[in-house]
Amino acid sequence: MANCAIYPIPIVESSLDKSLMTYRMNFGQQVRTVGYVWLIDGLTQKVLVDAGASVRYSLSRGIPATQIQSLENGLANLGLTFGDIRTVIFTHLHHDHIAEARRFNRATFLVQKAELEFARKPHPSVAAAYPEEFLKGLDFDTVDGDIRISEEISLLFTPGHSPGGQSVAVHGGRRTAVISGLCTIRETFEPPPQISQVMPIITPGMHTNALEAYDSALRIKQAGTSSSRITTLTSNPMAGSCCKTDGTFL
Repeated sequence: MANCAIYPIPIVESSLDKSLMTYRMNFGQQVRTVGYVWLIDGLTQKVLVDAGASVRYSLSRGIPATQIQSLENGLANLGLTFGDIRTVIFTHLHHDHIAEARRFNRATFLVQKAELEFARKPHPSVAAAYPEEFLKGLDFDTVDGDIRISEEISLLFTPGHSPGGQSVAVHGGRRTAVISGLCTIRETFEPPPQISQVMPIITPGMHTNALEAYDSALRIKQAGTSSSRITTLTSNPMAGSCCKTDGTFL
Protein backbone atom coordinates (compact mmCIF):
# COMPACT_ATOMS: atom_id res chain seq x y z
CA MET A 1 0.00 0.00 0.00
CA ALA A 2 1.38 3.38 -1.04
CA ASN A 3 1.92 6.21 1.40
CA CYS A 4 -0.68 8.74 0.26
CA ALA A 5 -1.06 12.44 0.85
CA ILE A 6 -4.20 14.48 0.28
CA TYR A 7 -3.68 18.09 -0.77
CA PRO A 8 -6.54 20.60 -0.54
CA ILE A 9 -6.89 23.09 -3.38
CA PRO A 10 -9.28 25.88 -2.28
CA ILE A 11 -11.12 27.42 -5.23
CA VAL A 12 -14.08 29.51 -4.03
CA GLU A 13 -15.50 30.82 -0.79
CA SER A 14 -18.95 31.96 0.24
CA SER A 15 -20.78 33.24 3.29
CA LEU A 16 -23.99 31.26 3.77
CA ASP A 17 -26.74 30.96 6.33
CA LYS A 18 -25.63 28.15 8.60
CA SER A 19 -29.04 26.48 8.36
CA LEU A 20 -28.09 25.50 4.80
CA MET A 21 -25.38 23.30 6.30
CA THR A 22 -27.17 22.15 9.48
CA TYR A 23 -30.71 21.03 8.73
CA ARG A 24 -33.38 23.03 10.61
CA MET A 25 -30.80 24.56 12.95
CA ASN A 26 -28.78 27.77 13.30
CA PHE A 27 -31.07 30.06 11.30
CA GLY A 28 -29.69 33.55 10.83
CA GLN A 29 -26.09 32.61 11.61
CA GLN A 30 -23.51 33.14 8.90
CA VAL A 31 -20.82 30.59 8.17
CA ARG A 32 -17.83 30.86 5.84
CA THR A 33 -17.63 27.93 3.46
CA VAL A 34 -14.84 26.99 1.07
CA GLY A 35 -15.16 24.83 -2.02
CA TYR A 36 -12.21 22.56 -2.68
CA VAL A 37 -10.69 20.24 -5.21
CA TRP A 38 -8.56 17.49 -3.63
CA LEU A 39 -5.36 15.97 -4.99
CA ILE A 40 -4.53 12.42 -3.92
CA ASP A 41 -0.78 12.05 -4.31
CA GLY A 42 1.68 9.21 -3.77
CA LEU A 43 0.08 6.77 -6.23
CA THR A 44 1.39 5.69 -9.62
CA GLN A 45 -0.94 8.26 -11.22
CA LYS A 46 -2.30 11.61 -10.06
CA VAL A 47 -5.90 11.47 -8.86
CA LEU A 48 -8.16 14.47 -8.34
CA VAL A 49 -11.47 14.59 -6.51
CA ASP A 50 -13.88 16.99 -8.26
CA ALA A 51 -13.03 19.57 -10.89
CA GLY A 52 -13.66 23.06 -9.64
CA ALA A 53 -16.35 25.72 -9.56
CA SER A 54 -17.35 28.66 -11.74
CA VAL A 55 -17.84 31.88 -9.80
CA ARG A 56 -19.55 33.33 -12.88
CA TYR A 57 -22.19 30.62 -12.90
CA SER A 58 -22.70 30.75 -9.14
CA LEU A 59 -23.27 34.50 -9.22
CA SER A 60 -25.69 34.14 -12.13
CA ARG A 61 -27.83 31.94 -9.86
CA GLY A 62 -27.69 34.39 -6.98
CA ILE A 63 -25.20 32.30 -5.01
CA PRO A 64 -22.60 34.51 -3.27
CA ALA A 65 -19.14 33.37 -4.28
CA THR A 66 -15.64 34.80 -4.35
CA GLN A 67 -12.70 33.31 -6.21
CA ILE A 68 -9.79 32.25 -4.02
CA GLN A 69 -7.69 31.08 -6.95
CA SER A 70 -8.13 29.44 -10.32
CA LEU A 71 -7.86 25.66 -10.49
CA GLU A 72 -4.98 26.13 -12.92
CA ASN A 73 -3.05 28.13 -10.33
CA GLY A 74 -3.97 25.70 -7.59
CA LEU A 75 -2.50 22.83 -9.58
CA ALA A 76 0.55 24.91 -10.47
CA ASN A 77 1.23 25.51 -6.77
CA LEU A 78 1.60 21.73 -6.50
CA GLY A 79 3.83 21.55 -9.59
CA LEU A 80 1.07 20.14 -11.81
CA THR A 81 -0.92 20.96 -14.94
CA PHE A 82 -4.29 19.70 -16.15
CA GLY A 83 -2.50 17.16 -18.33
CA ASP A 84 -0.80 15.54 -15.33
CA ILE A 85 -4.11 14.34 -13.86
CA ARG A 86 -5.09 10.85 -15.04
CA THR A 87 -8.22 10.22 -12.95
CA VAL A 88 -10.91 12.62 -11.76
CA ILE A 89 -13.42 11.23 -9.27
CA PHE A 90 -16.63 13.23 -9.08
CA THR A 91 -18.41 13.20 -5.73
CA HIS A 92 -21.44 14.41 -7.68
CA LEU A 93 -22.16 16.42 -10.82
CA HIS A 94 -23.32 19.78 -9.51
CA HIS A 95 -21.94 22.79 -11.34
CA ASP A 96 -19.55 23.69 -8.53
CA HIS A 97 -17.84 20.29 -8.78
CA ILE A 98 -17.44 19.89 -12.56
CA ALA A 99 -16.94 23.40 -13.98
CA GLU A 100 -13.36 22.77 -15.19
CA ALA A 101 -13.77 19.10 -16.10
CA ARG A 102 -13.26 19.42 -19.83
CA ARG A 103 -9.77 20.86 -19.27
CA PHE A 104 -8.58 17.45 -18.02
CA ASN A 105 -8.14 16.04 -21.51
CA ARG A 106 -6.03 13.03 -20.43
CA ALA A 107 -8.14 11.97 -17.47
CA THR A 108 -10.69 9.25 -16.89
CA PHE A 109 -13.85 10.54 -15.20
CA LEU A 110 -15.47 8.35 -12.52
CA VAL A 111 -19.02 8.94 -11.28
CA GLN A 112 -21.85 6.92 -9.83
CA LYS A 113 -24.28 5.55 -12.42
CA ALA A 114 -27.27 6.91 -10.49
CA GLU A 115 -25.76 10.40 -10.44
CA LEU A 116 -25.09 10.49 -14.17
CA GLU A 117 -28.58 9.25 -14.99
CA PHE A 118 -30.12 11.92 -12.76
CA ALA A 119 -27.84 14.66 -14.12
CA ARG A 120 -28.97 13.93 -17.66
CA LYS A 121 -32.64 14.22 -16.68
CA PRO A 122 -32.70 16.24 -13.46
CA HIS A 123 -35.85 17.08 -11.54
CA PRO A 124 -36.95 20.67 -12.30
CA SER A 125 -36.42 21.69 -8.67
CA VAL A 126 -32.66 21.10 -8.92
CA ALA A 127 -32.07 21.32 -12.68
CA ALA A 128 -30.05 24.51 -12.33
CA ALA A 129 -27.43 22.57 -10.39
CA TYR A 130 -26.76 20.43 -13.49
CA PRO A 131 -26.10 22.94 -16.32
CA GLU A 132 -25.71 21.36 -19.75
CA GLU A 133 -22.82 23.70 -20.56
CA PHE A 134 -20.63 21.81 -18.06
CA LEU A 135 -21.89 18.29 -18.80
CA LYS A 136 -22.17 18.32 -22.58
CA GLY A 137 -19.53 16.31 -24.42
CA LEU A 138 -17.97 14.72 -21.32
CA ASP A 139 -17.37 10.97 -21.29
CA PHE A 140 -17.80 9.24 -17.94
CA ASP A 141 -16.92 5.82 -16.60
CA THR A 142 -19.66 4.83 -14.19
CA VAL A 143 -19.63 2.72 -11.05
CA ASP A 144 -22.66 1.29 -9.31
CA GLY A 145 -22.46 1.45 -5.54
CA ASP A 146 -19.40 0.81 -3.39
CA ILE A 147 -16.23 -0.20 -5.16
CA ARG A 148 -12.51 -0.33 -4.39
CA ILE A 149 -10.68 1.06 -7.41
CA SER A 150 -7.20 0.48 -6.00
CA GLU A 151 -5.55 -0.70 -2.82
CA GLU A 152 -5.55 2.88 -1.58
CA ILE A 153 -8.91 4.26 -2.82
CA SER A 154 -12.49 3.14 -2.22
CA LEU A 155 -15.62 4.83 -3.52
CA LEU A 156 -18.53 4.88 -1.07
CA PHE A 157 -22.09 5.39 -2.31
CA THR A 158 -23.38 8.26 -0.15
CA PRO A 159 -26.58 9.68 -1.62
CA GLY A 160 -28.64 12.40 -0.02
CA HIS A 161 -27.07 15.66 -1.13
CA SER A 162 -27.71 14.36 -4.62
CA PRO A 163 -29.32 11.09 -5.76
CA GLY A 164 -26.03 9.49 -6.75
CA GLY A 165 -23.43 11.11 -4.56
CA GLN A 166 -20.27 9.28 -3.56
CA SER A 167 -17.44 9.86 -1.11
CA VAL A 168 -13.81 8.90 -1.47
CA ALA A 169 -12.05 6.83 1.18
CA VAL A 170 -8.27 7.04 1.02
CA HIS A 171 -6.52 4.24 2.88
CA GLY A 172 -3.04 4.91 4.17
CA GLY A 173 -0.63 2.92 6.21
CA ARG A 174 -1.80 4.53 9.45
CA ARG A 175 -5.37 5.71 8.91
CA THR A 176 -8.26 6.23 6.52
CA ALA A 177 -9.50 9.64 5.44
CA VAL A 178 -12.86 10.16 3.76
CA ILE A 179 -13.46 13.05 1.36
CA SER A 180 -17.15 13.73 1.87
CA GLY A 181 -19.47 13.84 -1.12
CA LEU A 182 -22.01 15.76 0.94
CA CYS A 183 -21.78 19.50 1.43
CA THR A 184 -20.85 19.65 5.08
CA ILE A 185 -19.03 21.59 7.74
CA ARG A 186 -17.05 20.23 10.69
CA GLU A 187 -20.09 20.55 12.94
CA THR A 188 -21.88 18.01 10.74
CA PHE A 189 -19.58 15.31 12.10
CA GLU A 190 -18.77 16.87 15.47
CA PRO A 191 -22.04 18.30 16.85
CA PRO A 192 -22.02 20.40 20.02
CA PRO A 193 -22.72 18.46 23.24
CA GLN A 194 -26.41 19.32 23.40
CA ILE A 195 -26.90 17.81 19.93
CA SER A 196 -24.51 14.86 20.20
CA GLN A 197 -26.53 13.58 23.17
CA VAL A 198 -29.43 13.08 20.76
CA MET A 199 -27.73 12.18 17.48
CA PRO A 200 -24.10 11.56 16.49
CA ILE A 201 -24.15 13.81 13.41
CA ILE A 202 -26.22 16.72 12.09
CA THR A 203 -28.20 16.21 8.90
CA PRO A 204 -26.66 18.31 6.09
CA GLY A 205 -29.01 21.13 5.18
CA MET A 206 -28.65 20.93 1.40
CA HIS A 207 -30.13 17.66 0.23
CA THR A 208 -32.54 15.91 -2.09
CA ASN A 209 -33.37 13.38 0.62
CA ALA A 210 -32.88 14.29 4.28
CA LEU A 211 -32.92 10.73 5.57
CA GLU A 212 -30.35 9.56 3.02
CA ALA A 213 -28.20 12.60 3.81
CA TYR A 214 -28.23 11.73 7.51
CA ASP A 215 -27.41 8.07 6.88
CA SER A 216 -24.61 8.97 4.47
CA ALA A 217 -23.05 11.50 6.85
CA LEU A 218 -23.13 8.91 9.62
CA ARG A 219 -21.50 6.38 7.31
CA ILE A 220 -18.73 8.85 6.46
CA LYS A 221 -18.11 9.53 10.13
CA GLN A 222 -17.87 5.83 10.89
CA ALA A 223 -15.68 5.05 7.86
CA GLY A 224 -12.97 7.61 8.58
CA THR A 225 -10.34 7.35 11.26
CA SER A 226 -10.98 9.86 14.03
CA SER A 227 -10.03 13.40 12.93
CA SER A 228 -9.56 12.21 9.34
CA ARG A 229 -12.87 13.11 7.72
CA ILE A 230 -12.29 15.69 5.04
CA THR A 231 -15.27 17.70 3.85
CA THR A 232 -16.00 19.18 0.46
CA LEU A 233 -17.28 22.36 2.10
CA THR A 234 -15.93 23.46 5.43
CA SER A 235 -16.04 26.48 7.69
CA ASN A 236 -12.52 25.62 8.88
CA PRO A 237 -10.48 25.57 5.66
CA MET A 238 -7.47 23.31 5.65
CA ALA A 239 -5.75 25.74 3.29
CA GLY A 240 -6.30 29.34 4.22
CA SER A 241 -4.31 30.85 1.39
CA CYS A 242 -3.90 30.05 -2.26
CA CYS A 243 -0.22 29.32 -1.82
CA LYS A 244 -0.46 26.83 1.03
CA THR A 245 0.13 23.27 -0.20
CA ASP A 246 0.74 21.19 2.87
CA GLY A 247 -1.29 18.00 2.81
CA THR A 248 -2.85 15.39 5.02
CA PHE A 249 -0.47 12.42 5.11
CA LEU A 250 -1.87 8.95 5.70
